[in-house]
Amino acid sequence: MRTLALLLGLLLTQSPALAEGLCPQPLRVGISQIGYSYYLREDGTPAGSSFDFYDELARRSGCVFELVAQPRIRAWHETEQRHLDIVSPTFRTPERDRHGQFVEYFRNRNDLILLRGPGKKIATFEQLLADPAISIGLVRGHSNGAYFDERLQPLMETPRIQLSPTAHNVFLKLRAGRIQATLMTAGLYQKELDDLALSDEVRVIQVPQADALSIGLYLSRLSLTPATIDWLSQHVRAMVDDGTLRRLLSRQHGKRLTERFYAPTKSP
Repeated sequence: MRTLALLLGLLLTQSPALAEGLCPQPLRVGISQIGYSYYLREDGTPAGSSFDFYDELARRSGCVFELVAQPRIRAWHETEQRHLDIVSPTFRTPERDRHGQFVEYFRNRNDLILLRGPGKKIATFEQLLADPAISIGLVRGHSNGAYFDERLQPLMETPRIQLSPTAHNVFLKLRAGRIQATLMTAGLYQKELDDLALSDEVRVIQVPQADALSIGLYLSRLSLTPATIDWLSQHVRAMVDDGTLRRLLSRQHGKRLTERFYAPTKSP
């Protein structure tokens, strides 16, 4: 233990010097207006757990991070153009693995959210698919996992699927009755239910067959060197392993919601 402590101490004292070579300029981070991770206060100023996370990562790594708010699909386009270095928080997919190194925070599943009136007789996702009166709102560019994506594919070109740039837009449509259902993880939908006072208007159905989605960040191989990716990955994994990430999330998301992020997600 003493040897490990000495090594960690040496690493921390070397961080500023190493950072000068590994991240000589600010790293641009693409973040989306998602739940309590990034949102706007009433006065229009941004807030959320993403700021806490990157403040701590900056302290540990010696790097400087510039957070750029964009819809998720735009963030991935900007990453491919080498205009962004990091995208977070986001889901892991094979396509994204080709362009970046993924570091996992935790795993979670999408839940089914239904308006109580139109969805009162629906108890399963299969029943929802079979009901032509139910329109489903999804966030453009988001993966819902193989279980949902495969079953939704036949509907993607029909009026039953309505795509929106952000989770907030999806829930505005839900409140207006333009859609009757959506699929999201608790980290995305809970703030929308809180802000729009929709908790009593919807039912949340957990789907055991849903994929356990890896949620974390991507470090772009298109704009970052292997050494920088390795340096940042080490610090992010340390924040996950020592419980720092969990504590930071609790500040904004609350203990109850954060516990849901870390609930067991073994495949059924």
